[in-house]
Amino acid sequence: MVEKYPFYLITFPSVHHALKFESNFKGKLHFELIPVPREISSSCGVAAKILETEDIDIFDISFEGIEYEEIFLFKGPKNFSIVKIK
Repeated sequence: MVEKYPFYLITFPSVHHALKFESNFKGKLHFELIPVPREISSSCGVAAKILETEDIDIFDISFEGIEYEEIFLFKGPKNFSIVKIK
């Protein structure tokens, strides 16, 4: 599968928080829940991959009531950085 860059990846402290994100943003954002990539963490977990970065501004998304760990911007293979929201 060929990756399309750039994309945002949001990690969560638990699957519960990832499912809450899915419930709140289904139909509002183009995303998919995926396993956390190994280059970010060796522990298992679920992340939200936001697929259409040009259509959204990550700073405008309200994460109120949703706990997340980090937001990453992937610009290419193994080329990512942490996005600071707060």
